[in-house]
Amino acid sequence: MKAVTLLLAAAAFGVQANHDDHESHGHGAHEHGHGHLNLVLDGNQLMIELQAPAADLVGFEHAARSDEEKAQYARALTRLQQPDALFRLDPAAGCTLTRQEINAAKEEHDHAHDHEKADGDQDEHHHDEAGHADMGAMYTYTCETPAKLTGLEATLFAVYPSLEKLSVQGILPNGQTAAELTPSAYQLSW
Repeated sequence: MKAVTLLLAAAAFGVQANHDDHESHGHGAHEHGHGHLNLVLDGNQLMIELQAPAADLVGFEHAARSDEEKAQYARALTRLQQPDALFRLDPAAGCTLTRQEINAAKEEHDHAHDHEKADGDQDEHHHDEAGHADMGAMYTYTCETPAKLTGLEATLFAVYPSLEKLSVQGILPNGQTAAELTPSAYQLSW
């Protein structure tokens, strides 16, 4: 049952993140240097979702063209597959990574959309070729002693120096939380 709760919470985060990403094309919500961190702690399961502009995680947002860009993109994917370099959890909680999913940058930013407004008019907007691609990952941990998990450190600021802040939303045993983490204030406690 707890896995279902985690999946529902993750789906809710994912729907909001995808909606925000789509809206960001024309409304400025996509902000370089600003990532999002969602987390859910339910029973012995911890789920962490990271989303950030590809410009901050890879160094560019367009499709990799040169061999150098392809290598840079591959390095970015490898870094996302190493959550221990991105987050630090209290070892006393005994959390073990049980699943991870990498969400690579999407290539849907170089075309036009027609959206129908509520009044039936068409709302057309175009995306420039530079686009606004996001990418990230979802990590699921199983913790032996979840009561000892009272926070995390976002060590990813050292890995991604252009990332200036993370907006955090969490669902925890004691309720919801929201915070902002930065390179100088990278610890989240609950």
